Amino acid sequence: MSGAVVWIDGLPSAGKSTLGARLASRLRQEGRPVLWLDGDQVRGALEPAPGFDSAGRQAFYLTLARLAALAAAQGLVAVVSATSSRRSHRDAARRQWPGLVEVFVDVPLVECERRDPKGLYARARRGDLAGLPGAGERFEPPEAPDVRARGGEDADAVEEVLARLRGG
Repeated sequence: MSGAVVWIDGLPSAGKSTLGARLASRLRQEGRPVLWLDGDQVRGALEPAPGFDSAGRQAFYLTLARLAALAAAQGLVAVVSATSSRRSHRDAARRQWPGLVEVFVDVPLVECERRDPKGLYARARRGDLAGLPGAGERFEPPEAPDVRARGGEDADAVEEVLARLRGG
C-alpha cells in the first residue's frame, strides 16, 4: 500500500480533531496503517514549544508537514488535523507531499464560538488570548480544498476522503 497525507484544516473548534479521529478509525478498519498527527497533541509534545507568532506558526506547520511526509514515505496514511490558518502553511505542506488531500472543515465562526470547548474565543474576546485565528488573527480559508466537510461528524466527507485514497 502506498502512503498518503490527509491535511484537515479549519477554524479552532470547527471539528478537525473529531474528523481526524473518525478518518483514522475508518482507515484502521480497512487495514491501512495510520499516523494521526493532531496539531494540539504534537504542539504539546515539542520541546521547546513552538510559538504562536507568525514565524512560530510557520515553523510548526512545516514541522507537521515534514512529519506527515516522512510517515507517508514509509507507507502510512498521515492524517493531520491542524488549524493551519494561512494558505502559506498549507502550500508548504503540499510541497512536502504533492499528493496531499486537503480537507477543509467549513464551519461558520459563530458556530465555532458557540461550541468552543476550550474557551479560546471567549479568552480572545476578553483580550486574554492574542492571535487566535478567527478572533483577532485572520483565517485564510482554502480556495479549492479537495474535500469540504460540514463539521467533525461529516460521514460523507470521510467517505469522500476514503474514495480519494482508494484512487476513486
